[in-house]
Amino acid sequence: MKTKILLPSNIYSRLFISALELDKEYNVEFHPAALIARNILADNNTLGLIPSLDLITHKELFISSQIGVSFNALLSNAYIHFKKGQQTIENLYLKGDITSNEIILSKILFKELYNVDIVPTILKEESELSDENILIAGDENLERELFFNGLSFAEEMIELLEAPYVNFLVASSSENMIKEFNQKFAEKLKSYNANNSYEVLNKFNNGVKEFISVNLQHIVFDFEEQDIEGIKSLIQLPYLHGIVKDMVDIKFI
Repeated sequence: MKTKILLPSNIYSRLFISALELDKEYNVEFHPAALIARNILADNNTLGLIPSLDLITHKELFISSQIGVSFNALLSNAYIHFKKGQQTIENLYLKGDITSNEIILSKILFKELYNVDIVPTILKEESELSDENILIAGDENLERELFFNGLSFAEEMIELLEAPYVNFLVASSSENMIKEFNQKFAEKLKSYNANNSYEVLNKFNNGVKEFISVNLQHIVFDFEEQDIEGIKSLIQLPYLHGIVKDMVDIKFI
């Protein structure tokens, strides 16, 4: 039976898959990021990339300590777009492939960096807002070239954590599946050449392709110690801010 790999539908997941150079033992499926952890738990023959804060509600999942999607500068899967001319920030609308990361961390981020208590509101997919504070997650930032005028969510989190922002973790309900995945791909990712993935960027125009291409070194798929520390710090934030009552014991493999 083939192993299923569930991924969010964004360019960084596609770069991740390109780097793995999967063989025929794997089937790749793209899902809304917020549903991947639940879908993994429903199928023992599945692993996938989950938003890191999904561990708060899915503590039973095993997590790779070697592989995932981490940002250390510039590149980001989400951008904040601010309303012009405002004196203070009260509301933030969330749009796109929204996950627990954007919902929870936006509250913490605005409190820590701007001393503002915001109320995040998730927009329906078809909704359009102009002249409002909006956080957009996913490829819409790149497809519409919105990121040029947006604030990188990953960079803000890096500043807050003083560590890389690990956006997605490789997770499974099977400890052995994570062990096998690490054994098969961890070393391959250490020698990954980002130049081999340029064709994945062809859906975007030249300006976007150039921006991502020259900054590919700022996305990490093979974790180092600083990435692990970043994960631990990230998972602690909701507890330290009183959003959750218990600390999460991460099941690193």
